Amino acid sequence: MNQQPRLLVPIYVSTMLLSACLLFLVQPMFARMALPLLGGTPAVWAIAMLFFQAALLGGYAYAHLLKKFVGPQQAVILHLILMAGSWFFLPVHVEAALAPQGGTGAGLWLVGLMAKSIGYPFFFLSATAPLLQSWFARTTHQNADNPYFLYSASNIGSIGALILYPFIIEPRLGLAMQAKMWSVGYGVLMLGIAISGLAMLRNFRPLMVGWGVAEQLSIPLKRKFFWIAMAFVPSALLVAWTNHITTDIASAPFLWLPPLILFLLTFVLVFRDKSLVSLRLARIAQLVSLPICYFVNFALPLSLAVPVIIVGAIFFFSTAIICHRQLYEARPEASKLTEFYMLMSVGGVLGGLFVSLLAPVIFSTVAEYPLLMLVGVACWLSLYNDSKLVDVLKKPLIPIGIFAAALLVSAFTAKGAGLQNLLSLPNLINAMFIALAILFFMAKQNAVAALCFVLAAITNFIGQNPNRLQLRNYFGEISIVDGSAAEPYRVFLHGTTMHGAESLKELAADFQGKPHALTYYSPDGGMAQSILATQQRLSEAGRKGSYRIIGLGSGSLSCYAQSGEDWAYYEIDPNVTEVARDPNQFTFFSKCAPDMKVIEGDARLTLASGSTEKVDYLLVDAFSSDSIPIHLITTEAMQLYLSRLKDDGLLTMHVTNRYMDLVPVVAANLKAIDPNLQARVLDFAPAKPDTPAMHSIVIVISKSADAIARLDKVGFAQAMPEAKGIDPWTDDFANLPAAMLRRLAISKY
Repeated sequence: MNQQPRLLVPIYVSTMLLSACLLFLVQPMFARMALPLLGGTPAVWAIAMLFFQAALLGGYAYAHLLKKFVGPQQAVILHLILMAGSWFFLPVHVEAALAPQGGTGAGLWLVGLMAKSIGYPFFFLSATAPLLQSWFARTTHQNADNPYFLYSASNIGSIGALILYPFIIEPRLGLAMQAKMWSVGYGVLMLGIAISGLAMLRNFRPLMVGWGVAEQLSIPLKRKFFWIAMAFVPSALLVAWTNHITTDIASAPFLWLPPLILFLLTFVLVFRDKSLVSLRLARIAQLVSLPICYFVNFALPLSLAVPVIIVGAIFFFSTAIICHRQLYEARPEASKLTEFYMLMSVGGVLGGLFVSLLAPVIFSTVAEYPLLMLVGVACWLSLYNDSKLVDVLKKPLIPIGIFAAALLVSAFTAKGAGLQNLLSLPNLINAMFIALAILFFMAKQNAVAALCFVLAAITNFIGQNPNRLQLRNYFGEISIVDGSAAEPYRVFLHGTTMHGAESLKELAADFQGKPHALTYYSPDGGMAQSILATQQRLSEAGRKGSYRIIGLGSGSLSCYAQSGEDWAYYEIDPNVTEVARDPNQFTFFSKCAPDMKVIEGDARLTLASGSTEKVDYLLVDAFSSDSIPIHLITTEAMQLYLSRLKDDGLLTMHVTNRYMDLVPVVAANLKAIDPNLQARVLDFAPAKPDTPAMHSIVIVISKSADAIARLDKVGFAQAMPEAKGIDPWTDDFANLPAAMLRRLAISKY
């Protein structure tokens, strides 16, 4: 019987826990640092995830090569020497001067920045899990032949870090302090790895039983592809689902991390000899949640935000359980451990690559999320290898013919039917569900067949894409939708949030005159009132004002521009600029300001690096969907805005938000900047619910008491509330969970 060194497991478990904790603390920390440089878009986290997955693959490959070609003693020494080189890159930081000024290539730029800033230490940190497991497998401990239990311990450390960061670390510590503490932890980890290596050498088994044969046996290619596939699905679904729930709320760690916690928790629950979750239960959960998930996500996306998250979590969690349990059951012997983890990581990288970089190029809408749900259903194939489904699929002409027939049937029966919709995304999804239902029925998997028939009915009900135009890039998804006769408006949507609308009557070729700004930008709303008050004040003084608008949307506000005034927009997304300038989509620019200047790039970076010319009016209206670019609402950002205003200029901030109460945040920021600044809250609610105007909350700030006093004539103007017990947001600190809790307590909007 093997010896059982008493301290071996505690040494390895504690080192693995610390390594995993550091690994998953640096991810949100660095993404949070980089967020201000790229417009605060949710894609920052998706790209960050891709980078970390790629670095993880590199670390796993390094661990595999180290085990294969370097002796145990030399491997310990070499690894510690290479890790010591990480100190040249610590503490973790981002060089803001390297930020791109426009949207082109932003995703690839972020990958390069991360590689340069954190790539080296993260690479060697990511090698810890497979490396220490392979070292433990070469000891005399009685569990050495099955070291996979250490991977479960590693994921517990990861989950701990992900819980601590958004709720304990981020709300209490600035980024600079976080980086210093992380560096200290990295040093402690190096000590732990040295002790682990020494413990392995002191309890070393020169040749374990069976390893001589196992090392020579090659793993079948089919099995390797299976590992990659079962890692690909939950990894891709993780990024897609995270993007889905953060697009409308905020791109921030406290929303990035819960999906990742669920992902890692599945490893803890099923990466063991006896799974803590029944696969039968996971299958039932997937069966029940998937049709509901399709319905609430794609039929009622605006009104059911909480169910969207809950049902999506159930489907994602159950799918990850199914895939990761199959990975564990297909694991190799300990001698092939590092290769197994390396191929798992390949699947993870491919999943992240597909969602982060390929999907925005391939699809004009967020198609990857519903498509990955389909793939999640297909994971049943490996669970039912003993069924007749495999026999059905052995004849490829059968599924191909079934899918082709389903495609034609769907094209002529769905909403918006017709051959022109044959290859549209909704039609493809509908046909896939019909084909899967038939195939599963032929294989006598009636429960799954019934599920697919239900999903086909739901996608048929939702119908073909009604959008006039669909564009997508790194900064999000843009939709242009024409309303019905009862709602005769063309609407500009970013994600699910309206960013402008125009009457279809005014879009007609025979319409003469200027179009009217609607929604948040209507003449009765706070933004229009602040512009009109400025124009009146300057006109009385015999001046023509200068106006700067951060956030373009459909260009509605350009119709408030008067002859002789100096107007310019700042816009980071080139797709938005393209739509606003196209008279076939909206006519605000073409009819009101055909020569309107649009400055492309992140507004804050452009203002900081551009001209120091002072203006009369500056409006911040730059949310992507409802997601907050945090860096545009911090004290540093507001100080920059105020520095670009004349002494009697107005700073206007549009803070309407479905999920967060931002008025107290701005109040706290103003108190920190200068308590003598004058401010008013313009909380406008339309008198009639069916009016084209929309409820909006605008904060107007100025150094001039006279400029602010003119807004007191606006009927819905309110005094700025006191910021009691609220810390100002800075580039180093922002407490989004508190803003969400305050919003939950407000019922009127």
